[in-house]
Amino acid sequence: MKRQATWMILAAAAWVATGCVAQGEADDLKTLYRNSQSQVLDLQEQLAEANARIDALMGGVDSEATALADAIAERDRLRAALDDAESRLRNAGGVVLPPELDDALSQLAAANPQLMSYDAERGMIKLRSDLTFALGSADVSAGASQSLGSLAGIFNSAAAKGYEVRVVGHTDNVPIKNVGTRAKHPTNWHLSVHRAISVMQALNKAGVSSNRLGVGGYSEYRPVAPNATGGSEANRRVEIYLVAMSSASAPAESSATATPAAAPTAAPAAEPEADITQPPAVYK
Repeated sequence: MKRQATWMILAAAAWVATGCVAQGEADDLKTLYRNSQSQVLDLQEQLAEANARIDALMGGVDSEATALADAIAERDRLRAALDDAESRLRNAGGVVLPPELDDALSQLAAANPQLMSYDAERGMIKLRSDLTFALGSADVSAGASQSLGSLAGIFNSAAAKGYEVRVVGHTDNVPIKNVGTRAKHPTNWHLSVHRAISVMQALNKAGVSSNRLGVGGYSEYRPVAPNATGGSEANRRVEIYLVAMSSASAPAESSATATPAAAPTAAPAAEPEADITQPPAVYK
């Protein structure tokens, strides 16, 4: 009996010991699982934040790349539009002068509004004949000579060196009746060309090289306004054009004085009453 009780005590102790070991292992496993689960959740949260940052950064890169692509496309569009506008302007007889040259001509015209005006789209200075010459005369007045000297200074600037200077005379439709005037200028054709020659000579005397100068005349056949009974002051004018000079046509610099061109002896057929849209042909 005593032996049986001892065995039972030993068996109970063994069971208790075995049960305690198994429970400890289970608790350890549960703890490990909970820790691992917490770590996984923490890492998942960190990964989500990392992905969010990457998405934000990628979105910024895409946005900047898109903005850059849009800016490049806009620049190309504007460049093409500018090329097209300049091409249409050239085809219409216009010129695109360097900004410094354009500004200088604008300022000179603004300082002499009674004598001259400036047409930027055509690169043209227009002189009023009634203030540049006496009635029926081709002699440049003293006041106009001073302004033409200033104009020559602009034409001699570095910005204008690549341009020809074409001087073109125009008259109204009133025939020359004065005998003394007719002796010098038999027709309006002669008067228009002679006035252009006088302006050209004034520019040449002020330093504009002869090989950049040319003259022409249109008489009464390029009016800019209707001619009334006494003609039109607007039609009595001298126009001075700056026209780009190609390297092939540019002669060597010369200090020789320009030789006046002879006036034509007969007028060609009249042209429609419309202002010229391109620099005129030149008699040299």
